[in-house]
Amino acid sequence: MRVTPVASLVLLFAAACGSSNPHPEGQPTPGRTSRGGMIVDSARRNTVIENDRPDAPPRAGLLVVANQQGASATVLNAASLQTIATVPVGNGPHEVAVSPDGRWAVVSVYGDRGAPGNTLSVIDLGLATPAISRTIDLGQYTRPHGVAFVLGGSKLAVTSETTQRLVIVDFASGRVDTALATNGRGSHMVAVRRDLRRAWTGNIQDGTVTEFDLDTRRTGRTYPAASMDEGIAATPGGVQVWVGSNDQHVVTVLDAAGATTIATIEGFGLPYRIGVSRSSRVAVVNDPVKNRIWIYEVGTRQRLAEIDLSKEQGVPPTAGGQPGQEGAGPEGVAFDPIADFAYVTLHGTNQVVAVDLNRLKVTAVGSVGAGPDGIAFSPLARR
Repeated sequence: MRVTPVASLVLLFAAACGSSNPHPEGQPTPGRTSRGGMIVDSARRNTVIENDRPDAPPRAGLLVVANQQGASATVLNAASLQTIATVPVGNGPHEVAVSPDGRWAVVSVYGDRGAPGNTLSVIDLGLATPAISRTIDLGQYTRPHGVAFVLGGSKLAVTSETTQRLVIVDFASGRVDTALATNGRGSHMVAVRRDLRRAWTGNIQDGTVTEFDLDTRRTGRTYPAASMDEGIAATPGGVQVWVGSNDQHVVTVLDAAGATTIATIEGFGLPYRIGVSRSSRVAVVNDPVKNRIWIYEVGTRQRLAEIDLSKEQGVPPTAGGQPGQEGAGPEGVAFDPIADFAYVTLHGTNQVVAVDLNRLKVTAVGSVGAGPDGIAFSPLARR
């Protein structure tokens, strides 16, 4: 959603939509090892298996970007950031999810102020020219926003902001499987554990986080996070949940098992979106108010980089549209699981930037549609 002044954010959603803690993931400890291409989170016995793509060059894959103001999605070559196709999806697309095999992209169609959306647009990325293959109608579950493939890729989890539900959808049939209560207002984004079996929503108006057991289709605990918590991300093993506060301008790092605060990171203008790399090494916090991409080491919460987009070649200066925001407006973030790159949408300049997470710098810029917001990476390599 387009950044707005903090004082009016609630109204916008109503109208438009210590040593005792376990070792954090990413911290170099004996409890975190690598064996045979697997990253093992021994603290929670959760194994993350990456696709090594041995026959593909570095950064092989696709990016899918939801163009919020363009009512479309742009598909790009991840390595070159060249556009492959622009696909109409409906008014107000916000977030994107890609299936584990990379074949399908699903865009949540949130709608606009006058007409709430209730659909998901499915894009076939395997076609020579990617195109919409079908539309999933969510019926009464309006304002779909955060979306992710879950349970091995057979289901989708999507937030319905107006009904305060996390809706589980069967991907093959397009039918609603279950609608789980979020027990909070403004359930906007969803974070999913890497095994696709547990999820969390940030509930903006209540300043809480709700957890979900996707195997049993049950809502778990709802516990305090920080006020106006919108951006949310989980580490791959689900040990930590990172939550951004729109009005306190902080990121709260939670221990998911104990539902307690591990750390509070300060100094943001608006920590609008957060992402954790697939290796769990770094977290990216996109801050459209300060026009910064912040990069942190997950284990120590130390800041590794502050990327000022006003100084990046290829990113044009802009006066911004909303009070308190001047600049490119970094919003959505996605990760390449192999090449250690992040991709960030720039809402104000209609662009995407590639960020090298080893060199901690922007290395490429590409153009997309109007008002880019959510973004997802597909490992599908085009021949």
